[in-house]
Amino acid sequence: MPNVFEKNYIEILTYRIEQEELSCRLYESMSLWLNDKGYVNAAKAWKKDSEDEMKHAQWAKEFLLDMGVVPKLSTLQEPPYSFEGLPDIIRQTFAHEILVTEQCNNLAEFAMKNSNHLLYQLAIKYMQEQQEEMGRAQTLMDKLATFGEDKIAMRLFEADFAE
Repeated sequence: MPNVFEKNYIEILTYRIEQEELSCRLYESMSLWLNDKGYVNAAKAWKKDSEDEMKHAQWAKEFLLDMGVVPKLSTLQEPPYSFEGLPDIIRQTFAHEILVTEQCNNLAEFAMKNSNHLLYQLAIKYMQEQQEEMGRAQTLMDKLATFGEDKIAMRLFEADFAE
């Protein structure tokens, strides 16, 4: 293992991999539930989000490999598999993206404090992605607040995901 990459760097990136893979599983579970309940378009959107989260995990894996470190894969907890409805999934997604944004901020802060510019560059990549994800989640929350949660609103909302 190169001297440039200390144990604490490995731990924080292993954590990032774990969290991205947990996000992948959460969104996959949401997608499956949505599909089962007839929200086919929304299910496709959450499935795409799930796939994107796995790509984000890969960023940290590739970074570690570039530093001569073989990433370790953690055992993951089982995600929830039952939800109250599409509004519940939207609210949980929003809360989850806030949590991930805080985690990515912590990664950037860690990199800055330790003057690791390579790690900071990776953290910025995560932060740019989080800005996009927070924007999408905020738009969904805004639509819920504006149009409500009744069955007609949810049907129209579902059609928006087909765009």
